[in-house]
Amino acid sequence: MKRMVGCDLLWLAVASCVLTLASPSTIQEDPSTAPKDCGITCRPEEECVLQDGNWTCVCSQGLNVSDIQSLQPELDCGPNEIKVYLDKCLLGGLGFKENIVAYLNDRNCREIMQNEPNNWVSITSPVVASACGNILENNGTHAIYRNTLSLATDFIIRDFLVNVNFQCTYPLDMKTSLQIALQPIVSSLNIDVSGEGEFTVRMALFQDQSYTHPYEGAKVVLPVESLLYVGAILEKGDTSRFKLLLRNCYATPTNDRNDPVKYFIIRDSCPNQRDSTINVEENGVSSESRFSVQMFMFSGNYDLVFLHCEVYLCDSTKEECEPTCSTSQLRRNGPGINLAQVLDLGPIAKTGAQTLDTSSGTPSTAGFLMAWPMLFLPVFLAQLF
Repeated sequence: MKRMVGCDLLWLAVASCVLTLASPSTIQEDPSTAPKDCGITCRPEEECVLQDGNWTCVCSQGLNVSDIQSLQPELDCGPNEIKVYLDKCLLGGLGFKENIVAYLNDRNCREIMQNEPNNWVSITSPVVASACGNILENNGTHAIYRNTLSLATDFIIRDFLVNVNFQCTYPLDMKTSLQIALQPIVSSLNIDVSGEGEFTVRMALFQDQSYTHPYEGAKVVLPVESLLYVGAILEKGDTSRFKLLLRNCYATPTNDRNDPVKYFIIRDSCPNQRDSTINVEENGVSSESRFSVQMFMFSGNYDLVFLHCEVYLCDSTKEECEPTCSTSQLRRNGPGINLAQVLDLGPIAKTGAQTLDTSSGTPSTAGFLMAWPMLFLPVFLAQLF
């Protein structure tokens, strides 16, 4: 009998030991008895709970929000799109359920807001003037995109429960200035790089060295002594890896890029050192290339010229992209011009020039042709370069 009692006591001791060892894990998994130290920081509208052994923030139960002004958006002002984030917990406190339908100023731009980590939801708006009802303002130094996000509970609009105004401000640069210009003088080219996808290059004419005021309209009219600023930008593609290189830039009296009469501004990636007005500010070092030139100092009696630039996408992981220019290199003729990768701009007219029929590339008067013999010598010298 005593042996049985001893066994009972031993069994009870083992059971007590098992319960004692098991109790800490039970405490960790029970939020009501969990330690008060959450270990992470939650927003006021969230509460900290223990899930699967990890602390996490969830929307507070029974949250009631009466002040719509508390719904302040978080913005990600990207180069191509604006992403608007809203607090999912506050939206729940305003009565919204899981699916929230969001509209922009243009009611055709609508979608269910996407769930994001940490109890946020989002919608995107393109960084394009007038797209999705964008309102664009240019204050001279920055471009400001404004829009309104309207929220509803379904796609059948009865009443918008919440309207949220938002705006993103971008410093004016070459790309932004082209996006906000109404009718910039610009040329675009899509280039397919084997195995890397399609790239888009744009080239435009600018009024000054800031490269933020593109010329607009059908043509550029310049006094003889004026500088013309030319900028090109790689807009679509891997700009961290590929650099934009202007291999050849030249002017012609017609819009024919293969016109035998050419004046080279840049040849084999290097500027024409015989022309002191040429200043290559950037070429082969980033996604942008830019240069300036006194356009009509070399054109003689030509009143109208067209500009052409051959572009090359340089893979900086495999080759040296920034050109090294010397006098000896300037005399060497490199490979022929790849006309499939040439961007064209023009006409660029001298002040008081005659009009041009750009479809045929020939002047509307005989004055242009009469000047041809007088220009044979300067053109011949230009060809030598």
